[in-house]
Amino acid sequence: MSETTSAPSAVSATELRAFAGHFATGVAVVTTAHPDGALHGLTLNAVTSLSLDPPLYLVCLDHRSNTLKALKESGHFAVHFLDRSQSEISRVFASKQEDKFAGVEHIVGESGSPLIGGVLAAAECRLSEICTIGDHMIVIGEVQRTHVFGGEPLLYHRGGYTALEAERKVA
Repeated sequence: MSETTSAPSAVSATELRAFAGHFATGVAVVTTAHPDGALHGLTLNAVTSLSLDPPLYLVCLDHRSNTLKALKESGHFAVHFLDRSQSEISRVFASKQEDKFAGVEHIVGESGSPLIGGVLAAAECRLSEICTIGDHMIVIGEVQRTHVFGGEPLLYHRGGYTALEAERKVA
């Protein structure tokens, strides 16, 4: 007689957040400009390099995001890696604040997407593909140009901001 076992149930959103929170990530902001001129942006940590040839970057956005809607219509976006001093910018872009760019230094990049000042690096991307997975959309962008400034990254770990130790030892 064989024993039947049922598949374990999926973890809850709370359990998954607790698990994922133990992985330290950099903090990124994605920005775009709607064709009507309205600027949009949000904070995220679901971002990764996808391909060197062609140069592709991947970001994941909630399917209900206003930034995603504007990005789809504009066909372009910028990815910014925040500096350790920019936790307030991260909070602003994580909020539902109407004008997230008020008081945030920025210029318009060649792509038309806003570029935030003081970041470690930024990449201007042309929308390449969007895939729906669960409650998010995977947005793939072809990197058109990069802006690298350097500095120390803002990190997110276990529900809070942190940074690398000031002095690192090389093995």
